[in-house]
Amino acid sequence: MSWEMAAILGLTVSLIALYTVGSIWNRRIQRSFWRELRDVLKRYSRRISFKSFGSSGFKAAFRLPSGPLSKVEVSLVLLAREMPLYLLAAYAAGRRDLVIVKANLVKKPDFQLEVFGKEARLEKEITVKKELFKPVKVGGLGRYMNIKSDRPDKAFKFLSGEVLEHLTALRSCLERFSISRREPHILIACRKRESTIRAIFKLLEATAKAIYGPEELTHGRRGRR
Repeated sequence: MSWEMAAILGLTVSLIALYTVGSIWNRRIQRSFWRELRDVLKRYSRRISFKSFGSSGFKAAFRLPSGPLSKVEVSLVLLAREMPLYLLAAYAAGRRDLVIVKANLVKKPDFQLEVFGKEARLEKEITVKKELFKPVKVGGLGRYMNIKSDRPDKAFKFLSGEVLEHLTALRSCLERFSISRREPHILIACRKRESTIRAIFKLLEATAKAIYGPEELTHGRRGRR
């Protein structure tokens, strides 16, 4: 065997080995995250739809029969660890594994809000109409996040109490927190870290309660029927 063929064979074996290691690595991350997510979802529904995206992640979704939330979708989006060069480039560019939660409300929000972490890459990738969204100043939160809304006064009132508390708890990993009149009404994207999903669901619940209102929460959808 010539040295050229030996080099090609060696490179091929190395790439296959690296691909396998990266795939196993991502699978382990998925299993660990799923165990944590499963414990959280038990509080909401017994019936969970699950869709796998191979080693790249997965999506879990469920519907709620009552309360302010009608549908919730959780996605885990992992970096392609099967490709070492891409992984290095992704890390250098600031990309990380993401946990994305999307939710629909029974009651459509009457304002729009966009919150981006100071180091969030998503802010550069998402276009926010400057003529529609105005800056919102909420105490010390502005040190960690960029906040804009089409109704700043409404957003300022909304960003208080439990919402402010749980949003602040995610300041080190938040990529995007969005409230829209269109579905999904709520979107929360964070870099994956330990216990991130529990903190995200606390923010989700506080957001739904703040938008829905205490009176509606008391009656719920079943009560209104």
